[in-house]
Amino acid sequence: MREHDPGPLCASDADLLNFLRLRGGIAFHPVGTCKMGNDPSAVVDDHLRIRGIESLRVVDASIMPMLASGNTHAPTIMMAEKGADIILDDAAALQ
Repeated sequence: MREHDPGPLCASDADLLNFLRLRGGIAFHPVGTCKMGNDPSAVVDDHLRIRGIESLRVVDASIMPMLASGNTHAPTIMMAEKGADIILDDAAALQ
């Protein structure tokens, strides 16, 4: 796998900031930046824990592996509800 954007010409913090200013807009519902799953590209496990970082979870649309065909609002609310249940269950198991 190779980097697509911003590419090798973006080498400094100033270059990165300039790239973000020029290309940082979005035209869709952003999802998938912290993909949940079991494959090597997954960032979050099935308990919403970020792999390799203790005591940090992600509970939002970024855990969706890909953009759904419909609006992301309802699935995000569902994930938040389920995420709250998972966090409460894990906390109760520690007591």
